[in-house]
Amino acid sequence: MQFLDKINILTWALVLFLITFIYWRIIPEKARKSFLFITSVLFVSSYSIISAVYFLFNIALTYWIAALIIQKVGQKRNFLKLLLIWLIGNLVFFKCGNFISGALAGYGRLIFSPALIKLPKIILPLGISYVIFRLIHYIVEVYRGNIEQGAFVDFALYILFFPTFLAGPVERFQRFYPQSSRPRLIDFEKLNAALYRLCKGLVKKYILADSLATLILPVLSFPQDYSRQVVIIAVYALAIRIYLDFSGYTDMAIGVARLFGYEVMENFNRPFFQKNIVLFWRNWHISVSSWIRDYFFFPLFGSRASVFKLYLGIFLSMVIFHLWHAVSFGFLMLGIYHGVGIILWQLFQEIKKRVFVIEKVFSYRWLDPVSVFFTFSFVSFGFIFFNAGFRQSLGIFKAIFLKG
Repeated sequence: MQFLDKINILTWALVLFLITFIYWRIIPEKARKSFLFITSVLFVSSYSIISAVYFLFNIALTYWIAALIIQKVGQKRNFLKLLLIWLIGNLVFFKCGNFISGALAGYGRLIFSPALIKLPKIILPLGISYVIFRLIHYIVEVYRGNIEQGAFVDFALYILFFPTFLAGPVERFQRFYPQSSRPRLIDFEKLNAALYRLCKGLVKKYILADSLATLILPVLSFPQDYSRQVVIIAVYALAIRIYLDFSGYTDMAIGVARLFGYEVMENFNRPFFQKNIVLFWRNWHISVSSWIRDYFFFPLFGSRASVFKLYLGIFLSMVIFHLWHAVSFGFLMLGIYHGVGIILWQLFQEIKKRVFVIEKVFSYRWLDPVSVFFTFSFVSFGFIFFNAGFRQSLGIFKAIFLKG
């Protein structure tokens, strides 16, 4: 870890301590959620004031549309469609804009002078992926009548809640709102548990994950310089490093949220100890994968769809999940890789139902460790695409499968 990172962490820890102290010891109980909302706005503004204004506008717009949906039942479907088009359009514009403009500019340079093709760079608002998903969840659930509108400050705090703003989880409003509404008293036992979870996340991210990154980066950057065995070990280490990085951020978010008396959902549940790829996805990035299941897969493909439609929905769900992280070659390949993987697993389940011998063999418990290792290996080799471009990914696969 670099010295600058240490200074940033120490500064962040000091600010967090002051905010926690003010929240519990100075701010009256009735004003605490307003204090957290203001703190969250300032947190977003510290990165970009324009982004903070942009998010506040979308929060106000969504809250207003929610009121219209409740008041004008006959037109609520139209209100929902308009807002969804706006929110999804915003997400696609900011996530895909630079990718598309870069492709167009590259094509234009083949025809025109390179000096003539200069497209402006789109600045991605920090945290937009999580914010848009929360807004869509909220408005859809209001439309379905599953949640009440809530007070504006509760809704706005839910969207911008600074412990979960940057790295999730994508909490559900029906879990968050009751916590925001009820009185809360300081509980030192829970504060200790929160600090433990926070420290656990810091160790995962800044000690274990970052240390692994320094070891595996040279190997995966220049795989031709290393033996096949070393490259394979680096691939497995990369998967562990990504898990430690992601789950470390989640642990920190959960820990910080608990410092203020809020419980947010878990995002990872021993994903590398699952027996198949479907179980892996039920336990990896749970808040986002369950969001895509509830607001993309089920509404558009349904649980009673034809086999083709079901598999198409699975495939597109995986592609969208990965492109939600970032629009790039690597994440597109990851989405295709896992989409095909889950479809193949589903087809294998159909074969098992028809062939008794295969079903009998795979029912033995002694095969469970083999299944876990196979699933872990499948996921690990997929992560080759995580940060690597086409040439780098190809070089890693060559070093593993084609090296003499």
